[in-house]
Amino acid sequence: MQTGLLTQQETIALLGPHATTLYECVERAWRRWERHPDFATASKRTRASVVYDYITDEAERAFSDVRGVRLTWKYGTLRLVIFDTAVIRFKKFRGRRLRTSGISTNARNSFLAQEGTLNGMVVTNLVVGYLLDQLEMEPARIAMTCPLDDGNLWTLDLAGSMSDDHEADVTQISQPSPAVARTTIRSTQAKPKDDAVNEE
Repeated sequence: MQTGLLTQQETIALLGPHATTLYECVERAWRRWERHPDFATASKRTRASVVYDYITDEAERAFSDVRGVRLTWKYGTLRLVIFDTAVIRFKKFRGRRLRTSGISTNARNSFLAQEGTLNGMVVTNLVVGYLLDQLEMEPARIAMTCPLDDGNLWTLDLAGSMSDDHEADVTQISQPSPAVARTTIRSTQAKPKDDAVNEE
């Protein structure tokens, strides 16, 4: 793991008003999905893919001319580079611990292990994503995480609940110590097969 990663407080200072814009990109994307003709019948894979496309479209519109923000595509994934200090990717979270899943590629593993650099300088990899409610009808939480291997170094809510019905799902997770963040708890239940990079 790289040393010199941004703390939660440093990230808040770096992003400033961009945090609200990031939240709005995800929120608007989901509202667009609610108007999709396949909203009620689409598979989880289709839903995740369409929502991801909507999020990246909203992000490109919102950040295309913003000073200090560069938008790049790598391996089919949009990345927001913030002041050459942080790199943001968009994902769907797969549980209250706000972890993500995807195909185990070198690029993904490097991103999660915080091995990225820009111009020889350390950058902090961040994920902006959404966690659906129990019925998977809408996001209960939109948050940013600083991934670290199989967990997160810290998490940050970009906004509160999108609906008062989901108050239990938006409890702020406090910043763990690095030792805790590396702890992995594995379920004894069989994990369903999931081939969608952006679904879970």
